[in-house]
Amino acid sequence: MVSPALRAYIQRIETAAYHEEKLVLTVRGFIDLFPFMGAVLYNYSMLSHMGEGLLRANAQGLYSVNDQREDIRNMPPIYSAIREKRAVLLDSDLIRQIPAKYVHGTTYALIVPIFHGSNVIGYAGISGHPDGCDGINRSLIDALSQYGEQVGKALATEFPLSKAIKLTKREVEVLQRMSWGESIKEMADHIGISEFTVQDYVKSALKKLGAQNRTQGVADALRRRIIS
Repeated sequence: MVSPALRAYIQRIETAAYHEEKLVLTVRGFIDLFPFMGAVLYNYSMLSHMGEGLLRANAQGLYSVNDQREDIRNMPPIYSAIREKRAVLLDSDLIRQIPAKYVHGTTYALIVPIFHGSNVIGYAGISGHPDGCDGINRSLIDALSQYGEQVGKALATEFPLSKAIKLTKREVEVLQRMSWGESIKEMADHIGISEFTVQDYVKSALKKLGAQNRTQGVADALRRRIIS
């Protein structure tokens, strides 16, 4: 059952005027609603399995972490939490499986998936409990899982968590035509440009989407409602 405090906080996220404000409230919620001193919010792509840093929050303020990008399959404890859609405590043994550049010397962390239905749209890494790892019990972990789910519902229309990707009209057009099964030559003939130019648009569109190939790019564009 959702507590009144959590329900009120989720409503703040839903009614926030700007997308950036929603992200700030999301990451701050791990500190404002729970007994933690720090949290990092990440975007997650179910297609590429890439996690991308968005914001870090602590008592000193908010910081961008958009230089962090990693294939989550390389970090089994986090990947497991995402697949199970449940908050997971990474103790001193599990946290050794996470690259040191993400751990910053902490001896434990909680991973909280942010999801809506079957779609995981992000996750958070949190730490800094006053009682350390010993202060984290099953009730707290369940409450964090619930927060991740409620936030996922609140952000469902904002999917994914990252800022909107700005594609040019031509980039959108080639993605749409790829979804129809057109070849590079067919796209060039229909649009009236060279095949080399079409290839440039395809490459730039895939790069902006973070897609590794055309199939993934089309699927991601459909999922983001860039094309239909």
